[in-house]
Amino acid sequence: MAANMGRGINLGNVLSAPVEGNWAPAFTESYFEDIKNVGFKTVRIPIDFFGSRTSGDTSGYSKNANTSSSYTGNSSDYIIKDSYLDRIEQVIKWSLNNGLITILDFHGSTLKSEFSYTFSSKDKWSAYYTHPTSAKRAADNQKFRAIWTQIANRFKEYSDNLLFEVINEPYFWVSDTEMDILNSDIISIIRNSGSKNLNRNIIITGGSKNSYEAALQIGDAIIKSDDNLIATFHYYWPRAFTASAGEVDNDFDWGTTVDKTEIDTNFGFVKSWSQSKNIPVLLGEFGADNEKGYDYSKNTVGDFGGPDKTSREEFHRYLAQKAIDLGFSFTVWDAGDKSNKTIYKVENRGWVTGVRNALLGINCLNSEIIKNADIECGFDTNWSLFVQTPAVSAFSEAQASNSRNSSKSLQVNVTTSGAAFNKIILKNALVDNNTLSGKTINFSAFAKGSVNNLQFKIRIKTITNGTTVLSSSSNFTLSNSNYQLFEYEYKIPQNTTSLEFQVLCGNSIGTYYFDDFSAIDQNILNVENDVTVTSAFRVYPNPANQFLNISSTKKIKQILLRDINSKIFTIKVIENQIDVSKFSNGIYFLQVSFDDNTSKISKIIITNN
Repeated sequence: MAANMGRGINLGNVLSAPVEGNWAPAFTESYFEDIKNVGFKTVRIPIDFFGSRTSGDTSGYSKNANTSSSYTGNSSDYIIKDSYLDRIEQVIKWSLNNGLITILDFHGSTLKSEFSYTFSSKDKWSAYYTHPTSAKRAADNQKFRAIWTQIANRFKEYSDNLLFEVINEPYFWVSDTEMDILNSDIISIIRNSGSKNLNRNIIITGGSKNSYEAALQIGDAIIKSDDNLIATFHYYWPRAFTASAGEVDNDFDWGTTVDKTEIDTNFGFVKSWSQSKNIPVLLGEFGADNEKGYDYSKNTVGDFGGPDKTSREEFHRYLAQKAIDLGFSFTVWDAGDKSNKTIYKVENRGWVTGVRNALLGINCLNSEIIKNADIECGFDTNWSLFVQTPAVSAFSEAQASNSRNSSKSLQVNVTTSGAAFNKIILKNALVDNNTLSGKTINFSAFAKGSVNNLQFKIRIKTITNGTTVLSSSSNFTLSNSNYQLFEYEYKIPQNTTSLEFQVLCGNSIGTYYFDDFSAIDQNILNVENDVTVTSAFRVYPNPANQFLNISSTKKIKQILLRDINSKIFTIKVIENQIDVSKFSNGIYFLQVSFDDNTSKISKIIITNN
């Protein structure tokens, strides 16, 4: 499993926040689609279960020594809210259905304040501390174990691609001895729940020491007790660099021989230990602050500076590749636009491209259909421009002010139009591939114009049965303000041997800006959830005009409608009908959740007159 996990990413500050959406936008399925599409294999989802999510207030019990006998509670006092578990299940299904190995990581601010902090008697945490023989320690321990019992039971039928991580970063407060006890108990709870949990991979760490030394503190008895454990450690050294967007640290460059030798040495210790104990390793978190302390939610540079661009990219590249070379898997830390460590920009479904590519070990994104899809290898790598008289046009890299996500974008400057779209054709490399026949592909591009109302088309050229076949989208209309997502769905004809992705933009004078092209097998977008829905469910007519009819033999709990930009609408069903008259024409995804915790996703086309 560890080898299959490969290169991964955290989706931090969403479900680990006190309330989902407080620290980062709430999850939509687009998170997982985008992560899958660029090439990450694994996602680690930090999730908190303390606070209002689980019943049972333990604060009234004594923190004093020798009071454990006064604890009068039991496991039934601590119940996770059904609605919260349902939401967790929905998110995990989204991840698994996109083919991602998924880590459920117990992690969050209330986990720390209600549980982890209580193990430390240091001055900084003394207000939280509970004596090991206290009634409150007994209550907190039972609550933690009760939560894990419910998690294990809820997900025990899920595939092996779901992994459990016992607890995030306990070692700042919990000793190695205490962690051995905690690990042993949670492993037993998971295994005793049966079904696929008997052999599910469980991620654990040790206590007392942090960073690369954390995993090394796991007791031998724990490791020998179970063949399906993965050890984890986090790495944020040197903090003078990785935390340099803050006021205290100010080392903005990284990458000298000395810097890299430190990584080699510390990771080498973990590798030697891993080999001696015969346990695989996950580098669960690492990262460095945003370039110059940049805040992507406000588009402002930090007050105290931060890593330079080259150093930040090289830090991520070097640690990622070192982990892979040593046989570790990794999940880099990322927490969205508002955080100080941003890789995936949730608000516009964009990326800090240089860091992303450094982590993936690539220079630019290539799919089996579109090469250099993110333009990071240069505007003229795998791209060419065909211009037919009387049109006049040239293409080049867009200036920074017109780029998407402050990365490389491509521009086509049309100075004389050809009065027809196909007089100017932006072409990607011709791909020879006879395995694409019959597949339905969702082609897309982010684009904008120098002026409003410029139009372009996506066109697919195939060689089918030895003959050229051309198929074009409808006209797409551009805005001059922001990049927008445009999509064209096309079923590749049978007996196709070659394919070329094209953009037609010869109809009007102006400058056309393009970036982040993609070609996604439609089966990925319409995949059923992990638990198969076998009962009759129908949604019709499709395409829909004004109203959509719903028919189901199972009780429906919730219906959500998501547009192609991942905006989510809560839908009411009245007399088995959904009023869609107020929605714009286009492609939508209808997600129906049933009372038995299964769900179904259907692609809907709305064509209101």
